[in-house]
Amino acid sequence: MKVFTYNQYIKCIHTFRLNAVMQLAEESAEYNLEQAEKKYSHDKLIKNILQDKKEATKFINEFVEPREKVKEKELIRYTNNYITKKYKSKEADLIYKLKDKEMFFLIEHQSAIDNNMSYRVLNYCLDIMREYSMNKKMGKNMSYPIIVPIVIYTGNQKWKMPKKGKEKQISNYVFERYQIDLEYNFIDINKIPKQILLEKNTMFGYSMFLEKSESYEELIENLDIMIETIKNKEKLKELANIISYLLNDVLEEKVQKQLLQKIERKVGERGMSILIETLRKESMEKQINQGKQESQRKIAKNMIYLKVDEDIILKTTEINKEQLEEIKKELVTAS
Repeated sequence: MKVFTYNQYIKCIHTFRLNAVMQLAEESAEYNLEQAEKKYSHDKLIKNILQDKKEATKFINEFVEPREKVKEKELIRYTNNYITKKYKSKEADLIYKLKDKEMFFLIEHQSAIDNNMSYRVLNYCLDIMREYSMNKKMGKNMSYPIIVPIVIYTGNQKWKMPKKGKEKQISNYVFERYQIDLEYNFIDINKIPKQILLEKNTMFGYSMFLEKSESYEELIENLDIMIETIKNKEKLKELANIISYLLNDVLEEKVQKQLLQKIERKVGERGMSILIETLRKESMEKQINQGKQESQRKIAKNMIYLKVDEDIILKTTEINKEQLEEIKKELVTAS
C-alpha cells in the first residue's frame, strides 16, 4: 500500500516552494478533457458507487490491501473539495478519513492518460495536509496525517506514466535525496479480466465491468451478461438500481425497460415491479433535487459577493449553516 507521509511533506516543503510545484503541475499538465467528455455519462459510475461507505470499504480492503482491514464504521466521507487554483473544475474525486485516526484515502478516477498524474496526486496530498494543518491549528507536538493516494484507470490506451513522482524529475545523483518519492496506488481496469470483476460480486466490480464498455451496444451487451450471470437476488436488485438511476441518462427508455423486465423475471418477486417503479421515481426526484440544490448554492454565492447578511442568506435559500461555510471556503480558494 502506497502512502504519503509527514516526512515526505516536509521534504517537499524544504526542497521547493509549494507555489512552484502548483504552477508546474497545473500549467504544464495536458489534461485530455475533450476525450473525457466524449465518454458516456456512466463515466461517473465508479464515483457514484464509491460514495457508498460499504462499497468504499470493500474496495479499499480488496484492491489496496492494507495490513489491517478497514471497517465500514471507521470510514468517514471527507466533504472538503481540494481544487487546484487554475483548474477550478478539477478536484479529487473522493476523499475518506478513518475515524479517530489521522489517515486519509484519496481516490481519483482517471478515464484518460495524464502525463502529470504524479504531480496532480502530489498537489491533492499537499492540499489535504495544508487544509488539515489550518483546521487543527498545528502545534509543535501535532503531526501531519498519512494519505493513501489511489488512481483508478479506466481508459483504453496503455498507461505508461510512472507511478512515482521522482521518475518524472531530472536525475542527478548529487541531489538525488531531494527527489519527491511519492508513489500512488494504481488500479488498471484493463488488467483485470471481466470474469474476475463479476466474481467479486460487489457493486464496484460490476461498475468496472461496465466501464469496459467501449460503445453503447457493448454496454447493453455487458448489462445482459450481468443479468444472466448474477445469481444473488439482492445483487440483481442493486443492478436494477444502477440501470434505473446511474444509467438513466444513458440508456434509451425502451432498452432500460427491457433490461429491468429481465431482472424482474429472474428475481421472480411480485414486489419487483413496485421496486422498479420506486427506483424510477427516486431517480427523477433526485435529479430535480440536485438541480434545485445547485440553484440555491448559486444564489447563495451571489449574495455572499454582494455582502448580504448571513442570516438573510440562510432564510432566503434552503442551504444550512454548514453548507454556507463550505461555499465561503470555495470562494476563498477560487480567489
